[in-house]
Amino acid sequence: MAEADAGAGGLRSGQRVRVRIRGHPPYGLAVEIVGHERIGASVDWLDIAGPRRGQPRPGDFPVGAEIGAVIRNRVGGPEPPRWYYLMIP
Repeated sequence: MAEADAGAGGLRSGQRVRVRIRGHPPYGLAVEIVGHERIGASVDWLDIAGPRRGQPRPGDFPVGAEIGAVIRNRVGGPEPPRWYYLMIP
């Protein structure tokens, strides 16, 4: 079982979360975890599953939209700031 990050409200690898799309940087999606808006989070294009071929278009994930995601891993030490990498199943 993945260890929960107590400083981030118990977020842990494999946990399903809702995210809000904040932008489309070259590497993927800039997102915020709903309920944990002060924590940095992103999704790399390679971590987006589905029937798409190639890189998704920004219109596939409009800014402001809320979607489901899964926490892949956390980077950073035990103290803030933390960053979470997510995937979209």
